[in-house]
Amino acid sequence: MDPFADIDLDSESVWLDGAWYTRDQLAHRIKEMIEAGDFRVSRPSQALERLEGAMGLAQVVSVRLPSDLLEAVSATAERLGRPMGHLIREAVAYYLAAAAVYSANPDGGSASAVDVDMQDEAPPVRKAR
Repeated sequence: MDPFADIDLDSESVWLDGAWYTRDQLAHRIKEMIEAGDFRVSRPSQALERLEGAMGLAQVVSVRLPSDLLEAVSATAERLGRPMGHLIREAVAYYLAAAAVYSANPDGGSASAVDVDMQDEAPPVRKAR
């Protein structure tokens, strides 16, 4: 199970009590609770810690996509109601899981179970100038 399933890396927010909260919103909520005499702030505080932890582990990567692929990703993300970053992260995770299955059993797996384009010889990696 994903320990950060309730974290939206794109909007930098965390799901708590049926709503998404940013860092500032959670800090404000905790402050209001304390000022009102409600010291049961452990759940919002833990949510804030999880958000901070996830954002600390996240790294930004930029990729260039052909326009047709970008349009397809954008349309799918919109249809699903998710940010494009979420969809791309899920696609990469799915691909890596399928590649791992293929690598573990390249001869015995059926093509219908895992359909991953694995080349015997990859082109050389271009180094940035």
